[in-house]
Amino acid sequence: MDCSFISIKDLQRMFKKIDKNQDGLVTLDELHWILERLGWAEQHTPEELELIVGKKSLDLDEFLRFYYDTVSNIIGTKDNNVDDSDDEAIVKAFNVFDVNGDGYISAEELRDVLERLGFEEEAKTWDCGRMIRFHDKNLDGLVDFEEFKNMILHV
Repeated sequence: MDCSFISIKDLQRMFKKIDKNQDGLVTLDELHWILERLGWAEQHTPEELELIVGKKSLDLDEFLRFYYDTVSNIIGTKDNNVDDSDDEAIVKAFNVFDVNGDGYISAEELRDVLERLGFEEEAKTWDCGRMIRFHDKNLDGLVDFEEFKNMILHV
């Protein structure tokens, strides 16, 4: 399994789900919707998104590039140059998955986030527990911030 929770295949399915009229394009409003679902909408307003992407919609390749560029910048993993000042951004990403705010990500919380992202059916069939166990280094059945940070940094 890849060391991230959202794979390219998942992003392709997400793109198809948010492409409501199935024209092969995602509008900036739809893009902003997905950023809201990820808890990152405060990073960019729809108007700012238009300035960033320079157009009113994105095709799949543009969507993938935008997602990876945006996620890399938000969580501070661009070019794997991360220092202590990036912890705040990693905390924001962690908080997306730590739904109940207890400082840990459980399999149930991971499933909840997948459902919020529009993966209701997939969340029912994916082994979220296995995904958590893969990154759970202290074997407590949960992913804490340090384990999440290591996962993000691919340590």
